[in-house]
Amino acid sequence: MERALALMAGDRIDVADLNLVPFQLAGTAATTVGGSLQDHLDQVERQSILDALKQSNGNRTAAARLLGVTFRSLRYRMVRLGMNE
Repeated sequence: MERALALMAGDRIDVADLNLVPFQLAGTAATTVGGSLQDHLDQVERQSILDALKQSNGNRTAAARLLGVTFRSLRYRMVRLGMNE
């Protein structure tokens, strides 16, 4: 806010003065508005699990270790996400 106040062009702070940029995590695509937060979180969790499984050549114990969770937690999450293989 101080920066916007110092750099404002007129007598009030405008949107352009705030210089806001949409936040996006590195490596993720921008999502469209309309999906629920839970759907987005499930998608991110599913992709993380798939990446860990790929990195561990399908070894679920090693994948759980990579993700920093227990094997039981990984198994529960996979069942919840419909990833029963």
